[in-house]
Amino acid sequence: MPNIVEIIEPARNVVQVTTSPVTVEITEAVNTVEVAALSRAVGNATLVSGIDITNTIGDAIAGGTYSAGTTLEAIVRDLIAPFLEPAFVSVSWSATGTHQADGETLLLECGVAATISSVSVTWSNPESLDDDTALQVTDITAFPNQTLANRSIADYGALSVPYVITLNYTLGTTAAISPIARTLRISTGYLGNNGTGSLVGLTYDAKVAHRHRTYVFAAQLESVSTFPVNTLTGLLGGTPVFSTLAVDPQLDSQEISVSCTAETANTSNYTWIFIPSAATLAEVTAEVGGRSVADYTESFVLFDNSGSYWSVSVGGATPTYKAYRSNQTGAFDSDVVLKLTITH
Repeated sequence: MPNIVEIIEPARNVVQVTTSPVTVEITEAVNTVEVAALSRAVGNATLVSGIDITNTIGDAIAGGTYSAGTTLEAIVRDLIAPFLEPAFVSVSWSATGTHQADGETLLLECGVAATISSVSVTWSNPESLDDDTALQVTDITAFPNQTLANRSIADYGALSVPYVITLNYTLGTTAAISPIARTLRISTGYLGNNGTGSLVGLTYDAKVAHRHRTYVFAAQLESVSTFPVNTLTGLLGGTPVFSTLAVDPQLDSQEISVSCTAETANTSNYTWIFIPSAATLAEVTAEVGGRSVADYTESFVLFDNSGSYWSVSVGGATPTYKAYRSNQTGAFDSDVVLKLTITH
């Protein structure tokens, strides 16, 4: 039921003066206010019956109707819509081929083709975006800049959020044989001065980065001597314990976590760490149950082919690696998490 405020008796002050002895009496009637509580939380209050809109205010358009059940929040947001500036909140990517997400950055492997299939966009206050301004996705790293999508939006406020923009942007092996970062810009705009002024551009820059992989293997191999190879798996056999594209060559220092397995605990296997040659394995520590238990940095032997490193074929790319091997087999039980500090 709706809120009810009822005044039982109007407030009144009474001043009464009588004769000898003089008496001044002041009385005050107290207002009584009765509020009938809603049976639901105020934030979810809804209209009991419909309301016809007779005057346009913000996104409350004359001639429309707020039907029964419309939330009060929806009505208030419509009324103040011109005063709410929109903003990009987040984006996320989808791709086919070899790829990995790292927050809002899409990671692709050097030498391997991948296609960006879509980008998902989330705004705050999308109803305040200018419906006459297209939504665009542009590769601003390409020369000249390459427009990947140009969408005319009839009503931003009617879009489901997050909004998915379909793309078909293939990044082939030729342009990605070494680590690079591309900037993809998503842009639209809104009208300033509470929706009556000039166009204000709204942009969001996200990264698509090509990287070489970092690996952790468990293998019986005792030394590295046979290169180049088509894959590290072909050299070492089996499946890597850990593989990631998240090692960023632009960072001075970075820590990654590797969960050990029964393979690293196997007394027939050494633990091997392969990192791109431009990087250095600065530290290896171990944790069990979130607590640091030991520093194993000095327990790994470097193999770098006398500074010439080791070449590995990955599609159209040939990255070079340095390798680090544990100095004993079965070194890390399955409950151990290795913390690898990698520097550039």
